[in-house]
Amino acid sequence: MISLIVYGRNDQHGYNSHRRVALSLNAMAEVLTGTDDEILFVDYHTPHGMPTLPEAIEDTLTDRAIDLMRVLKVTPEMHMAAVGDRSRLPISEPHARNTAIRHAHPGNWILSTNTDMVFVPRGEKSLTDLVAELDGDAYCLPRFEIPEWLWESVPRNDPHRMIELLHDWGERIGLDEVTLGHDWILYDAPGDFQLVRRELMEEVHGFDEQMIHGWHVDSNLWKRIYN
Repeated sequence: MISLIVYGRNDQHGYNSHRRVALSLNAMAEVLTGTDDEILFVDYHTPHGMPTLPEAIEDTLTDRAIDLMRVLKVTPEMHMAAVGDRSRLPISEPHARNTAIRHAHPGNWILSTNTDMVFVPRGEKSLTDLVAELDGDAYCLPRFEIPEWLWESVPRNDPHRMIELLHDWGERIGLDEVTLGHDWILYDAPGDFQLVRRELMEEVHGFDEQMIHGWHVDSNLWKRIYN
């Protein structure tokens, strides 16, 4: 039903990287309940001699997250063959995401997202159940920012409790205010939840691999889908 795609690199990029990624992967696995659901993690350009990011945090992942996850490794040599010296960035996002799309289960929805996300379904249905009711081809959702001090306080090994807390905080302290974007994007930061039928993703040729300098890869995809 859902092939959730994320990417990362074992380099401690960003705030408290290992904790953030573990929180996200555990929470994502909690809301995926279908027999064909999967999490495709593209470990991109991790230096030789270092474990992939999922391997480095495996002891903090739930059994459900481990069962759902498939790790695809893009080596430094593969990165150089695709990008060469045309970019100084260690990761090419479009190449990473397209790697996952090519390996996703045929017929699945593609959910392109990031490793600092927690999905909070409304009501009792799982994300898989909600997606099964959709009849369109492409959907996105708004992103709600969680302050770092709150993010630090949620339990990484109890994703159900984590989701409950974020749902409560969103309503009580006003974290769930929507920031709108252009008509063809709908929301600010569209790349945090882009749900697209695989057939449509293939029709638009996935993410634009010419965009190797970062920024707006997600907006570019949505503009092409919108047109």
